[in-house]
Amino acid sequence: MWNSVAPGWEANAEFVDGHLAAATDVLLDACAITEGDAVLELAAGPGGAGLRAVRRVGASGSIVLSDDAPEMVAVAARRASACPQVSTAVFDQSAILAEDHRFDAVISRHGLMFAEDSVGAVKEATRVLRPGGGFAAMTWGPRSLNPWLGLVLDAVGEQFGVPFPPPNVRGPFSLDDAALLRTVLEQGGLADVRVEAVETPMHAVSVQAWWERVPQLAGPLAGALAAMEPDVREQIAQRAMDAGARASLRDDDGIVFAGSVLIGSGRAPQH
Repeated sequence: MWNSVAPGWEANAEFVDGHLAAATDVLLDACAITEGDAVLELAAGPGGAGLRAVRRVGASGSIVLSDDAPEMVAVAARRASACPQVSTAVFDQSAILAEDHRFDAVISRHGLMFAEDSVGAVKEATRVLRPGGGFAAMTWGPRSLNPWLGLVLDAVGEQFGVPFPPPNVRGPFSLDDAALLRTVLEQGGLADVRVEAVETPMHAVSVQAWWERVPQLAGPLAGALAAMEPDVREQIAQRAMDAGARASLRDDDGIVFAGSVLIGSGRAPQH
């Protein structure tokens, strides 16, 4: 699924990085990433969070951008081609191909919520952290605070009269509750766990532009839309854009939607 949307993610990578720039800085701050650190980004997609850490680790540090989708890793590798301290690897966040205590920091920007076993994924990240090393994961906050995405998913669900994604499928809002995210990190073996919310408003030049971009980035949604008849896709698009027009606000360059993420962080035990 994620291989299939890699071209859309590559085309929109700079937009996504800009949208999440301030929140990503909070993510990196939570791990106290500094010069010389060895950093691992899990479920990295195009590698935006890891690439933002390049300046922090400097020439003496190292960053590994990892994902289980080879096409995504290829995108990350192309984006990192001018950064000699950055390498890439293909593996799943629940089975990290690295020895114990290998990294000073492990980060995940919108990957943990898709893990089938989120506690197990955090345990695996904790395993590869040095004692006292930092882990931080960004997840989307509540659906109601992210209409830029929730309305698109709602439009699909309303078309077919069932929730989308289905309740048994890990979706973008699987870890949208601060208490749940805290519990996952604590059960994953981290100490000094904290969770904070950060506003991430999404800008677009128009409702049409918003609709054209978001489905390219939502893996399950992109696949579902591609399999639909054109008239069904058009009905969903119209429903989403009508809702988007009501939910967005005008700004200087177009429109803006509310957005919010949770950033959960903690430290590997000192032992």
